[in-house]
Amino acid sequence: MRYALRMILYSEPTSPYSAAVRVAVYAKNLPIEIAAPPGGLQSDEYRRVSGTKTVPCLILEDGSPLPESTVIIAYLDEKFPERSLMPAGPEARARAALLVRLGVEGLLDPIVGFFHDLSEGRDDARTAAVARLQTGLGKLERFVASDGFAAGPAFSQADCVLGPGLFGVIALGGMLGSPDLVAGHPKLAAYAARAAAHPAVARVLGELQAAMAATPLPTGRP
Repeated sequence: MRYALRMILYSEPTSPYSAAVRVAVYAKNLPIEIAAPPGGLQSDEYRRVSGTKTVPCLILEDGSPLPESTVIIAYLDEKFPERSLMPAGPEARARAALLVRLGVEGLLDPIVGFFHDLSEGRDDARTAAVARLQTGLGKLERFVASDGFAAGPAFSQADCVLGPGLFGVIALGGMLGSPDLVAGHPKLAAYAARAAAHPAVARVLGELQAAMAATPLPTGRP
């Protein structure tokens, strides 16, 4: 089903939080306009538009802003229930929700935090990021499904977060001095390859690769 939408997603190409929302938009085949923050991420113009000056931010059909990546994904999934990004059954849905939270806290937050710490001149930025990522990866290894997608056979909101998140960890491994972070967690390593084959994830990973080659610093917040 095609929708006549009047929504805009303000997104930054290297932001892992923005990437998660773009996966959801592509997976649900929603014709939402995706644009850079007007005036730039740090501008007063974007602060007025978004209310938070962070990305991603979805401008709804009534013109009001909806920030926060996981909130946006959940909203889009409820607003447009076709191609649902939540599995059936309370246990499977709870597992997907858990993996979303673990992915944000254990992958996306440490990645963005690492670059923030670097910009602040923290000498322990790499050590702190690796420690946070090791903790996050260990938790995800425990709960990610052994086959199929993150929460089971159906592509879900968890995959929107984990697909780009694991790509980010792998891509930044050399810079962190730990290129085998994901490889040391066999279930996650196998899952990352499966997730990358999904068309929506593959599209976003291509966007991230191009953006990182041009501008290697991720930006924004959840």
